[in-house]
Amino acid sequence: MCITRTVDSAAAQAAAGNTKAVADGDRMSQASGITVDESTKILNIEDPNNKDELSKKFEHLFNANDPKKGGSLYLQAKVIRARERIEMHWAQEKLKAEQEELMAKQEEPSAESEAFEDKKTDSSGKESDKQK
Repeated sequence: MCITRTVDSAAAQAAAGNTKAVADGDRMSQASGITVDESTKILNIEDPNNKDELSKKFEHLFNANDPKKGGSLYLQAKVIRARERIEMHWAQEKLKAEQEELMAKQEEPSAESEAFEDKKTDSSGKESDKQK
């Protein structure tokens, strides 16, 4: 009975972790099977947006786990997966920023359209101020 509770507890914790990733709306984590937080821990980096630190840590861990040098293929694959997940995070952030920029541009009327609205041309070709 004690073993069953331990297994059930571990399964519940795993399910809670997956629920949290889905609840956060992180579809990339769901698709890749790893979160950005897990990736930063695997690569031992503080900031996932620091490309220089990521590059250095990735190269070191990749080479340290090279199976030809007595390393672990499994760990090397985890290092690769962690880097790929962070790169997906960068792409996701870039796309989000581009979408926000586009939305901001669509919300702001251009200076030309405002000037056009302020003045109207009458039938004689003369401009007259728009009455509000």
